[in-house]
Amino acid sequence: MRFIYRLNVNDLKEANQAHSQQTWLIYYIFIVVIIVLTSVIPLLVQGDVSVNELLLSAIVPTLLFLALLYSVFYIVQNLAIKRAWKSQPGVQSEISVETTAEGLQINTEFAESKHKWPLYTHWKETANLFIVYQSNQVFNLFPKRAFNCEAEVDEFRELLRVNLPKK
Repeated sequence: MRFIYRLNVNDLKEANQAHSQQTWLIYYIFIVVIIVLTSVIPLLVQGDVSVNELLLSAIVPTLLFLALLYSVFYIVQNLAIKRAWKSQPGVQSEISVETTAEGLQINTEFAESKHKWPLYTHWKETANLFIVYQSNQVFNLFPKRAFNCEAEVDEFRELLRVNLPKK
């Protein structure tokens, strides 16, 4: 099978979200628990604190602060992705992929490469992308829009399923 596509900034955003989602969620939950505990424990140690006082003076402000922090992080992350996109014109060029029993042949106007299946460690699927990993931090993106029909999407998914573990 052969397909041709161009990546766009939304592909990078979706891949970044899929790639880092679990890691950031764990860190975020850990931070939330630590901050809530450090704001609640001193009030509980004082004794004679009502639930309303606890909510109004510790929990609600902490949760509002964390929501603001999450929003700022989300905005900064999206700006960083856009900046990275603009600074790498090579990523924006047309990409041609040919699948074989041995692996993937990937060609752009700047490079040609043959990747054998053992190079890849695993793959993920999002609503619009196949993310095929060479390691935990290095991956190739294949947008589903590159395929001519749903049958080709299914064929590529099956090729990945047969040759690589899914995570």
